[in-house]
Amino acid sequence: MTIQGFINLFEQYGTPIIFVVFFCEYLNLPGFPAGIIMPAVGVLVAKSEYNIFLAIITSVSAGIVGSIAMYQISLKGGLPLLNKIFGKSKKFISLVEKGKKYIANGGGKTLIFCRLIPMIRTIVSIPAGILKMPIKDYILYSTVGITIWNTVLIGSGYFFSGVFLN
Repeated sequence: MTIQGFINLFEQYGTPIIFVVFFCEYLNLPGFPAGIIMPAVGVLVAKSEYNIFLAIITSVSAGIVGSIAMYQISLKGGLPLLNKIFGKSKKFISLVEKGKKYIANGGGKTLIFCRLIPMIRTIVSIPAGILKMPIKDYILYSTVGITIWNTVLIGSGYFFSGVFLN
């Protein structure tokens, strides 16, 4: 998805498109790079009548729902299903294995930290599901990490929107 395509969707649909795009991003679907989309949401909110807090709450809600969906897919289907979905990429498998190791050793605090690292932050749902991390812990720690990540990126776009809009 291009930035212009996202801007057009945002102007047409507003907050619901934030939910859809962030849900897809947390499902690891290609074409939704957080480093572009999240600050862009902040910029768009700054130049519109939308509320920054509503945008952040919407993005966090979508992130949690998308993460739970990926967790459930991983919990039920495991690595064989994920290999069918994502292919047998050595890079993908390596990231999943690293995530499994970190979560097995550090639990929920590691999950929060992983949610703040690009690429790993969305993939971490997979090892959490494969390891059968308790869902309550998964949701709690994911929510903390997702909230921090989304707030920082959307907030940076919002507060620095003058740089982008001039």
